[in-house]
Amino acid sequence: FGIYSIFFSKEEIKEERKTIQIPENLEEEEKKILSFLNSKEGSAYQSDLIKETNFSKVKITRILDKLEQKKLIERKRRGMTNLVILKWN
Repeated sequence: FGIYSIFFSKEEIKEERKTIQIPENLEEEEKKILSFLNSKEGSAYQSDLIKETNFSKVKITRILDKLEQKKLIERKRRGMTNLVILKWN
């Protein structure tokens, strides 16, 4: 047990968190959304983006449309909202 705990200690096992590098050529609103998604480990509900940014539903939808066209995110329908997911490529 002692040897096991030395080699497999929880402190030794660290999972590397994925983040994307936010392109400089984006608008500030787009950067804000990508930063939020980075902080939420790559995904969040569209309704959470609305609450966090204080942007209107229409503005969020338009920004997400642009980010989706640039292949930086994808949206998946989840009930009455969308799950917004960062693309890691």
